[in-house]
Amino acid sequence: MGAAIYLDDAATTALDQRVLDAMMPWMGETRPGNPHARHHGHGNAAHHAVQVARGQIADAIGAKAEQIIFTSGATEANHLALRGLRHHLRSTGRMHIITTAVEHSSLLSVMDELRADGFAITILPVQKCGMIEADMIAPAITPQTGLVVVQAVNNELGVIQPIDEIAAMLQGRGILFHVDAAQGLGRIPVDLNAWNADFISLSAHKIHGPQGVGALYIKDAGLLYVMSGGQEQGLRAGTLPVAQCVGFGAACTLINHDREWLQKLREDFLARLAPLNPVVHGHVDPVWNVPGILNLRFPGIDQETLVMVLPELSFGTGSACTAGPSHVITAIAGADAAGEAIRLSFGRMTSQEDLTKAAEMFLSAITEIKTMQEAA
Repeated sequence: MGAAIYLDDAATTALDQRVLDAMMPWMGETRPGNPHARHHGHGNAAHHAVQVARGQIADAIGAKAEQIIFTSGATEANHLALRGLRHHLRSTGRMHIITTAVEHSSLLSVMDELRADGFAITILPVQKCGMIEADMIAPAITPQTGLVVVQAVNNELGVIQPIDEIAAMLQGRGILFHVDAAQGLGRIPVDLNAWNADFISLSAHKIHGPQGVGALYIKDAGLLYVMSGGQEQGLRAGTLPVAQCVGFGAACTLINHDREWLQKLREDFLARLAPLNPVVHGHVDPVWNVPGILNLRFPGIDQETLVMVLPELSFGTGSACTAGPSHVITAIAGADAAGEAIRLSFGRMTSQEDLTKAAEMFLSAITEIKTMQEAA
């Protein structure tokens, strides 16, 4: 696989060498202690390393260290927030939740669970570009609405949602706001002051950190009730993985929103594909798209065929967490489009040469496929 061109950063990014360097002391070079065994030196050192990392993650979004709860990833962070709020929402009589049709599957699956538990769930359609705006959410709000859930950056389209405008619309209504920022952190500024979110889900392996660790920002931990152990303020059981936590913190210090360079790569790549007339899904205004996530299709050519004829390219056919046709593309363009759409995602470690070669491969493969289709 070393020779293959990797264009699936939205699924997972490569571990930055500087992150690995920060992790190594906690991966066997010394005897790492349990960060919860603070009564001796080894445990206290591990605890300190975790706390430094917690502060680095908090700094990346403008939060306080004590508001960051470590999880195994953004999916667990999403589940912790939504399931943990069940008791609070029920006790306040605000059992109505609003979200969108293009959220990550880890959120939509919990919505199904909450609906079965008596909650009223409104799943709003989005514009054809994949965006949901504040004035599309406002009419759905009722006196029973207790929570709004919106993804900061869509994992399949790269569309940036107007989180600050949604937050402003919710201000003063007593409605909690959860933002899934797994794809936002590292791609756009995660501005806690502007977002005014109550919960924010984060992931390390989307920002060149290690797999297996994420975090949930919680404005008020008292809102959540979960059956758990004593770790992480009683919200999540289990010994924290020190090396992964340290790696997550280190990755947060290396965030660089180099949109200009990535936009140049995107535009050059699309220019090379122009003879094929691809359909590009997402917002037409680059201000509302992260340039490193590109969703497109070549009408008449299904995604399985492209995967088969381009084994030297690693790209996505939807969310890495979901099997089957993309619910995101189905929501904005229909089921037929979902069967043809592919996701190309790139970032810090992608070169101009990588995308130039990838464009050449697509040109050759699709031209050949179309020739065969016409001859059939």
